[in-house]
Amino acid sequence: MSAYPAHHRDPDEPLFPMPPLTEAALRVAVTRVDLSAAVRFEQEFHAAWQEAVQTDSTVPMHTFLHRWGVFVALRRIPTRAARLDELERAVGRAATLEEARAASSEIAALLDEAAREATG
Repeated sequence: MSAYPAHHRDPDEPLFPMPPLTEAALRVAVTRVDLSAAVRFEQEFHAAWQEAVQTDSTVPMHTFLHRWGVFVALRRIPTRAARLDELERAVGRAATLEEARAASSEIAALLDEAAREATG
């Protein structure tokens, strides 16, 4: 069963605009693209908050928001999400180092593109 709405017609188009990198906006977006990831989001949010309080630093929260912004950017476009899944499987079943490197290189390009999108 697809995580994407049946009424969404063009898999190359985003399901929704890139949300701002705030905890509330990302929570909604994560739930829309991958309901099972919402549990990890909550766990990591609380861990980042605890670390921020303990270290008196905003770095843990900025890191958390950036990471989940990239997650949303990767998955809000159905074709990109499907390609990422395909590449991850390709790395796992690669018979040679060259095959693994080729798939990993494409994953890195997707991550770079998503990071640029997330940080606008």
